[in-house]
Amino acid sequence: MNVSRRALLGAALGSLAATAAGCARPVDPGTGGGAPGKTLDIGLLWTRTGGDRLTIAESNRYEQGLRIGLLWVTSRSNKVGVRTIKTTKVDDRGDPAVAAAAAEELADRGCRILIGGFTDAVALRLAEVADRRKVLFIPATATADELTGINRYTFRDGPEITQLLLAAKTYVKPGGRLVVLAADKARAAKAASVLGAAATIVLPATTKDFAAVSRIKAGQIYVDWPRPAPKLWTAIPSGAEPITILGARSTWYQYGVAAGALKVVTPYVDAVANNSAYQVLRATVPGRRTDSGHADGFAASQMAVRAFQYGPQSVDKMIESLEGLEFDGVKKGLIVRRQDHLLEQEVWGGRLTWVGASGVISAVPDRVFTAAETTPPLS
Repeated sequence: MNVSRRALLGAALGSLAATAAGCARPVDPGTGGGAPGKTLDIGLLWTRTGGDRLTIAESNRYEQGLRIGLLWVTSRSNKVGVRTIKTTKVDDRGDPAVAAAAAEELADRGCRILIGGFTDAVALRLAEVADRRKVLFIPATATADELTGINRYTFRDGPEITQLLLAAKTYVKPGGRLVVLAADKARAAKAASVLGAAATIVLPATTKDFAAVSRIKAGQIYVDWPRPAPKLWTAIPSGAEPITILGARSTWYQYGVAAGALKVVTPYVDAVANNSAYQVLRATVPGRRTDSGHADGFAASQMAVRAFQYGPQSVDKMIESLEGLEFDGVKKGLIVRRQDHLLEQEVWGGRLTWVGASGVISAVPDRVFTAAETTPPLS
């Protein structure tokens, strides 16, 4: 039975192989590196209440990807050897203080892996807890650059904002006038720096008056908005080409008024890797449509199982097993950069279009940005 379990787990992991020379050997699959009755604990801090509707929906998709991924990686056993993976879910209410307190309690209860952070503020607070408590932390869908290299315990499962901006930069026309429109000064400054914008306009995320947008004089406008607003897109002058980073599928209809002219960058495209991982995920998620949250959660599951394989009793060995890791899953060609734990990955560019008699909006990718194109240099 032990040999069979090892074979099954090895097959399910596929290309989940460390590239680092001298990486520690995995634990004995017959015991999972400890007493058979002792669980391997993951603490998932997700947003069930308190956060806005879209954050809650993104949390749900991520949890689905994580849960389905854990079953896929372990050949539906949810075990490493004979030890069961136990995921304890706690509502962070979208509040950094609530999330931090819950993370402390989970660490006290023996969770050596924490996963969560559906906003930058929550993820950054959880990274602090992980560093202090010396537990592995995988931010969920937060994109803040500050999470990359923040400490040795934090590993990304999705892109940082600079990776997405580097892809968006390829749509910027040389010699033209680009204006960055954002709801946050820091995000506006980041986008302007990477994209080489001529000017920035900051409007509060709560604004309902987009008159300033209609007066923008630019050939292109990069829009960094926390949630797409139809009135914003209708206010963009017809002569200005809009560029944005595409949000979750549930928000696409709100971009519809700009479909056609809008250039989009997205960290994930449904069916980009038509392999067994994707087929299992697609068959299980509601509506059989996978989204970026699903893909990030799935990647986190692969990283967590890898860590449990190599260091169930030692976070240091978990870290060693993930640094330099190359793996395929719902997305292909993922690489954990050893120096700062950035996740090198492909990003897609394209447009939105209305399809079908019912007018369903769909993302149509027209190019792939390789990891080499989107990976920022080490600072």
